[in-house]
Amino acid sequence: MLVRTLLSLALVAVAVSGCSTQPVAVVKTPAAPTKHVKAETPAPAHQAKKKHRMHKQESGILSLDVFKENHKIHILTGINDQGVSTLQYQRSDDQGRSWSIPVNIAPQGTVFNFRRGNDSQIAAWGNNVVVAWMNRGYTNRHGSGPMSVAYSHDQGKTWSLGEMAASQWKNGTHAFMELTANEKGMHFVWLDSRNGKQGLQYAHSINGGETWKPETTLDAKTCYCCWNTLASDSQNNLYALYRDKEPSDMALIKVAANSGVSKRLARVGAFDWEFQGCPHVGGGLAIHEQGNQVQLHAMVSTMKPEKAGLYYLSSSDGGIHWTPEQRMGQGMAVHSDIAVNDSGALLASWDVAGPNGMSIVTSQSKDHGKTWLNETVLSKPDRDATHPKVVAVDEGFLVFWTEKVEGGSKQLQIKKLN
Repeated sequence: MLVRTLLSLALVAVAVSGCSTQPVAVVKTPAAPTKHVKAETPAPAHQAKKKHRMHKQESGILSLDVFKENHKIHILTGINDQGVSTLQYQRSDDQGRSWSIPVNIAPQGTVFNFRRGNDSQIAAWGNNVVVAWMNRGYTNRHGSGPMSVAYSHDQGKTWSLGEMAASQWKNGTHAFMELTANEKGMHFVWLDSRNGKQGLQYAHSINGGETWKPETTLDAKTCYCCWNTLASDSQNNLYALYRDKEPSDMALIKVAANSGVSKRLARVGAFDWEFQGCPHVGGGLAIHEQGNQVQLHAMVSTMKPEKAGLYYLSSSDGGIHWTPEQRMGQGMAVHSDIAVNDSGALLASWDVAGPNGMSIVTSQSKDHGKTWLNETVLSKPDRDATHPKVVAVDEGFLVFWTEKVEGGSKQLQIKKLN
């Protein structure tokens, strides 16, 4: 059964102070059946012993990830349409002006666990594209299950099921996954509770996602349910931004390119927030390099009562020391992302709660984060819009998010800011 793609786009350009937004080409529904992986979906080990009633999923695009590789932009969307779920891949070779026909990746009959903030993931390098998703589990009320990985060696035309990256904890829940890629291969982090506490795991593939080296634990005790963010510098060093525990502040770990040795560098925002629950919010991370200087830009949040909100910080020494926290957003800003272009200009985006739901807001900095321009609301007031993703392109930035009207399905919106 061919599932209808639900990608949509606002077709009216919106003028804003200091910049303009432009519509990006609408992606067409494929006219012919798409290619599927010929493999079985792994099932939870104890599925038959105990089942929990699963909450009915919404319709539309329930998962979104975007990955920029040089001038290519890769999109992975998780779609639920009339009870049938698909995972679709698309690519733009022209900075988002046009998009390839969607390709359904996962095996037919796969039961996904799609949710914004715990999105399926994508990364690409050269001809290799890797995706990872969480399968629906049946042993906990959230429906969390084991991961699956699929890879393509022909730029996303055909797909095969790869080896599970969590080779030492195959039956456990694998959640809040993040993928990135560089000259050293594919890099994968996720959270699982193999040690009794939720921890941050890392695996590395040198054959385009077919197999993975045995995973290592980067931090054995982290937040239970906040997304993680990976970024790579030009020397192929890896940086992982994640929410720590005791306190529940964001932290940064570096994995050295040549040795693979990991080192915790710093807290990113020293709020000293002690919290036993989970805020369900990670952070955003972008890297800009000038000569030998590696500058990191981060968006982090805290719910500590006297400091609750969203903040921007930067580091000019590769993540060891950070600037004081700079408040971003009016009201209660929540989910955020950030991107930097070659000249060092920044675009931060976040969602914020309002009387009619969530709205997507952006702000630009043209001086490496020292000052920020007036905030711009991108989404329409009658939409509930959340979880923005930002990538830099030659003539500005692209902002991706999902939104819905009351009683409708979630749709994808893409806008360009010059």
